[in-house]
Amino acid sequence: MTLPTPPSPTPAPQHCGARVFKQTFTGSLGERALYIYLPPDYFEPHAADTRYPILYLHDGQNCFETFSEDAFSGSWRADETAERLIHEGQMRPAILVGVSNGGAARLAEYLPPYSRFATAPSRRYRHRLRRRRRVAYLWGQAHRTFAFYEEVHAYMCEHFRVRGGREHVATCGSSMGGLFSAYIAFEHPAFARHHAILSASFWVTETAAGELEMLTRLREAPVHDLRVWLDSGEGEGDSDDNKWVTLAARQALLDAGYTEGQEFVYHLAEGATHSEAAWAARLPQVLSYLFPPEPAPCDAAEGDAATVLVGDAP
Repeated sequence: MTLPTPPSPTPAPQHCGARVFKQTFTGSLGERALYIYLPPDYFEPHAADTRYPILYLHDGQNCFETFSEDAFSGSWRADETAERLIHEGQMRPAILVGVSNGGAARLAEYLPPYSRFATAPSRRYRHRLRRRRRVAYLWGQAHRTFAFYEEVHAYMCEHFRVRGGREHVATCGSSMGGLFSAYIAFEHPAFARHHAILSASFWVTETAAGELEMLTRLREAPVHDLRVWLDSGEGEGDSDDNKWVTLAARQALLDAGYTEGQEFVYHLAEGATHSEAAWAARLPQVLSYLFPPEPAPCDAAEGDAATVLVGDAP
């Protein structure tokens, strides 16, 4: 694996006050763009020894308004939202990293390795399948994608002031990206404690017996020390924004022994569709949940409520 040269400490052109830049990272999945947001005070002298929690956002091309030209269908405006929340004291300063997807390989990259997804064969291979079957399958490669994220995390910890320990690491994704965050949370809990799972495509893990395998595995696994944001919109038309499978995931968490309001929260966004704009609209709630502001020292001494808040924070 070839590590890219870390950026110089000279701020790049700014879009919203903080530094956001794009660089190429080469690892086990080849070359991928990383979109990195550094909080407002990162290069200030008074913060020279400060280390920050870190959030990994899937589908990194869609994350930041600074690089909206790379987005598929509009950005999440995560840079602008984080900037505003930090200045308003509604979010702890954090490093945000958008890890780009593999384009045509995205579906397989975010699909758990125990699942396969039926897809129509391409023209190139259709003649080979005609006598045997008319369906091709994508086998999940999420384990390989997760290994790549571990490489990215090692790089970020080496070259940026990242706070150590899983309690300071978070992931966030929507649709197939939401499924990938769920995979990391419940299959690799040592990586990160905090996860935002938006409109996740749990349905793609359906087995021939009609069970959602990810949720079955979740129910049967030990309860881990996690903080999970779970949501969907109501959808419109033929799309329910994965509302019903998200409700099934909520029930699976309860069945497994997780407590709603403690280890996880569930949110239904009224009128929200399966779109980048809808996920951007509720990102302020997500970021405030993942990185709640630290209470003032005097608050922590006043009682149990403050102590609980400290324990729940990243």
